[in-house]
Amino acid sequence: MEFLSLFQRKQKNTQAVSKSNASLERAADSILNQRGKQIVDGLNRTTASTGTPMDKLHGGAKRMAQMSNIGGGSKATGGGGVDEGMKAMLQYTQANTVKKMTTQSGKKKIPDNK
Repeated sequence: MEFLSLFQRKQKNTQAVSKSNASLERAADSILNQRGKQIVDGLNRTTASTGTPMDKLHGGAKRMAQMSNIGGGSKATGGGGVDEGMKAMLQYTQANTVKKMTTQSGKKKIPDNK
């Protein structure tokens, strides 16, 4: 009887982890879609918030303008600035990692101990 009880608890724990992984995967997908669109939109902007064309900027100035554009423009123009751009990039990366981890954990095989 003890073994059966242990098996049933293990089965419940496995089901809970599966539901948890599915929930995490859905949340990661949502973040990837939302932040991915924000990143693409920001990178597609043709000017920095100063009005300077992006193709005229180089190096650090271009990177910071791109990051600000991802964040919705400069804070002075009502956007989130570089802070929001960095946050978007970080959340996208984190969601991508979570998605990969939940996908991999679902594919793990239980070794056959014969």
